[in-house]
Amino acid sequence: MNIQQLETFCWISRLGTFSAAADRLYTSQASVSSRIRELEMELDVVLFDRIGRQVQLTLKGRELLVHAEKVVIDASQLRLVAGKPEITTGVVKIGLGEVIAARSLVAIINTLKQRYPGLAVEFDIDLNASLLSKLSRGAIDVAVVGGPIHDGEINAVSIGALKVVWVGTPVLSAQLAIATPRDIAALPIISLNREARLFTQMQSWFAEAAVVPGSVSFCNSMSTMLYVARGGVCVCMMPHELVKDDLEAGTLCALNASPSIPSITFFVATRVDSLDPAIADFAAIVTDICRLPPTSD
Repeated sequence: MNIQQLETFCWISRLGTFSAAADRLYTSQASVSSRIRELEMELDVVLFDRIGRQVQLTLKGRELLVHAEKVVIDASQLRLVAGKPEITTGVVKIGLGEVIAARSLVAIINTLKQRYPGLAVEFDIDLNASLLSKLSRGAIDVAVVGGPIHDGEINAVSIGALKVVWVGTPVLSAQLAIATPRDIAALPIISLNREARLFTQMQSWFAEAAVVPGSVSFCNSMSTMLYVARGGVCVCMMPHELVKDDLEAGTLCALNASPSIPSITFFVATRVDSLDPAIADFAAIVTDICRLPPTSD
């Protein structure tokens, strides 16, 4: 019996399939199956009932899971207390939105590699709702997402807020001294998908004025949205952080929105029941790197 086998047992229990656990542990499904088979033989118990591709803990498996999780957590804690970050190995999975990735990804990689040279870091760049879903089911360890977050199983630490603006070409901006929800609703709009926090922000801005936009196209990439906006095809709501170069160059202009658009507060989120105590240290590193400068609406 070894820590690797027990860790595999814990992740299968959490994720529900051998294949999901293999992805999470950065190994093959055959390796995961072999670890569980060896563990079951040594303990002389059946840990899982196989139901198609899904698995379910047996009664004995549920009983042993409590002890296995404790061993895995204690082993991780031992490495931390020993002050030996170089022996912290495996894969940490960090989820980021596009705007946070653009400003902080390189610094996160460099800092984690320096602090934990034996650690592999895997990034997942996705939309807000998808990142929270992946965090909840254990597919990622740390997520940087826009708030608010209403989930008692997730621990969230605020890192500040980003200013949000409507942007369009200079020709379009010159036509709108004040950009009200009714004015913007009459224009072609391109937006992130409905899973994005930015879409929720846009929807709320229109809803408060009881206005429904006439034409909204959807996209899952902010860089593509900006490409379309530069062509004068659509306007879009964007974090100021991503458009500041365009604004300085004059390729895009920030529309004078009325009412103003509230900033989006971002959080570094982890699961309350995380198996690995080192996740708290990873999250602290991400928090320090991703902390946003003060902003005002």
